[in-house]
Amino acid sequence: MNYEFLTSFTPRILDVVERNKCFWDEFHYELLRERTKLHTFSYVVEGEGWLELVGERHQLHKGCLFQIRPNTHMRITTQSDNTVCFISFHFKYWSSRWENGEMLLTEGAEIVPVSGQVVHIGQTDIEETFRDAFQLWQSKVDGYEWLVKLAFMNVIQRVNELTAMANSENPTTAAVQKASDYIKNHYQQSISREMIAQHVSLSPGYLSLAFKQVTGLGLTEYLVRMRLDRAKYLLKSSRLPIREISDACGFADSFYFTRVFKKETGMNPRDYRNS
Repeated sequence: MNYEFLTSFTPRILDVVERNKCFWDEFHYELLRERTKLHTFSYVVEGEGWLELVGERHQLHKGCLFQIRPNTHMRITTQSDNTVCFISFHFKYWSSRWENGEMLLTEGAEIVPVSGQVVHIGQTDIEETFRDAFQLWQSKVDGYEWLVKLAFMNVIQRVNELTAMANSENPTTAAVQKASDYIKNHYQQSISREMIAQHVSLSPGYLSLAFKQVTGLGLTEYLVRMRLDRAKYLLKSSRLPIREISDACGFADSFYFTRVFKKETGMNPRDYRNS
């Protein structure tokens, strides 16, 4: 699961729309955009149609989820006797990260990496969430924007879970999970990328690439994250000296530990302990 992306995912919902039979009657069963302007995250609730994106053609049917990113040539077509109907979130998003106590934002240009462009989900709970979000957006009740954003985040998480379940039997995904478990159990020790790769019987280069694709973090980054989280716990829950905490969490020395900790939190370990 790409939880690293989800942690940094900062969307702004601009609209929630329903493309139903009345809409298609008005537009003569064709929706064409020479160049899209927003991100679109859509779920097909009934009917059939075709989606064309940059020369590739995808069939749409009930239970399909599809994404469209900005600056893409898009064409959707359908027929009057079995009109494709879907509900869409229109949004922009940014990826955020913290460095030295400051939030840095980067606008997202690619699709949300929790599924492909077109996938079959077929989950009733997702359909209900899309319908509820559309009704909330139309109602304009107090707090509707926040409630719709919350619904959208729940959809993203649910799709992320379903994708992970579908990939759980993939040998590479299993190896990444095994590597993650190894790091969680040995982060206090001096371990290397090569040691982790040997444990899961993959080359270091291939494991690093696969680990990044599945988790959103590099192997070393994930290892440092585990060590920092343990250090934060010990700083708040014990009176151990900084040097002993550094050693207990697997850092090579306390100076490196302090430098990494400050970059992550914006505070040195002593200030964090007293905050």
